[in-house]
Amino acid sequence: MPRLAEDAVRPPDDPAPTTADADADGDPADAPGDPLDPAPRIRRRFSWRQLMVAGLVGVLVGVAIPAAVEASGRSGAAAQVAALRSVATEYLAAISTGRAGVATELSPVASGRVAPDAVLQSADPITDPSVQLVQVAGTHGTADVRYRVGGFEVFRSLEAELVDGAWRLRTTLAEVADVTFTEPIGRVLVAGVPLDGGQPVLLYPGAYRVDAFSGPFFLSGGDEFVVDGDPRTPTLPYVTAGVVPVIRDFATELALDTVADCQMRSRCPVAHGLRLVPVGEPYPVDVDAASGAIDLAVPIMALDGADTRWFDVRLRAVLGDDGAPSEWLCAEPGGGADELHACTL
Repeated sequence: MPRLAEDAVRPPDDPAPTTADADADGDPADAPGDPLDPAPRIRRRFSWRQLMVAGLVGVLVGVAIPAAVEASGRSGAAAQVAALRSVATEYLAAISTGRAGVATELSPVASGRVAPDAVLQSADPITDPSVQLVQVAGTHGTADVRYRVGGFEVFRSLEAELVDGAWRLRTTLAEVADVTFTEPIGRVLVAGVPLDGGQPVLLYPGAYRVDAFSGPFFLSGGDEFVVDGDPRTPTLPYVTAGVVPVIRDFATELALDTVADCQMRSRCPVAHGLRLVPVGEPYPVDVDAASGAIDLAVPIMALDGADTRWFDVRLRAVLGDDGAPSEWLCAEPGGGADELHACTL
């Protein structure tokens, strides 16, 4: 039997692709056209792989845009928080370094007038100031601050508002020093600035000292008080007032002589023979600015070993143009202002 040629057993070549096959799996533009069609139309379709890629790109873009917007929003919010923190920090720094004017520019006061820088600089300043927490919601924000003053730790929350792109504090730490109950002859000045005038004077947090004053008749001041910047704890400076030593000594002697003279009369409330001893210093009880009169009470004790009595002797000093006493009035032991009469000594 003759040997078969190798070509006789080779499998046939792949048939040429048809137009239908090209349409299903390839690009129809590559398929042979109908030679009898005078104007063949080229049709182009995307494969399923191309459609999948396009869909995936759309999904990624859709996710990326909101993420970018969210990141931008977070960045803007962080910038506003940092800006408000900076303003609150500057505010505390101005107070701690005695710059009352700068502090007021950062957080204006609603009424009254702020004491000048010299008053704040005369105080023991706040220490350890810090901004603890800052929160921002749109154009409103808060800054929680902390500082120490007068040995105490103070926490305050400062409200703020965004105005024309800049943060403005709406909470002030300045307080009015309430001197309504000051002694009648006390002069309340701090660093030369009166606090007891007609218009309220506001002070920033610090430990202050009332100026000491000594005139022809009385002296006052030297007392310390603390402004903590918290309106829930009112600032009430207590001012010590008294008479100068020369008036103190004269008034004491005048009171003792008035009682001794009274003892010489039968209707005196202090029995004759009781020993008279001054107890404490004369203190002011009334002031009449219109007439220039100051009433003093001189505490006296009368004793004889078995009987002891305590009482005040009321005196009135009428001041002259120079502020020194030009006339004295006296009352009987235990008597009031309506019993004053010219001293008989």
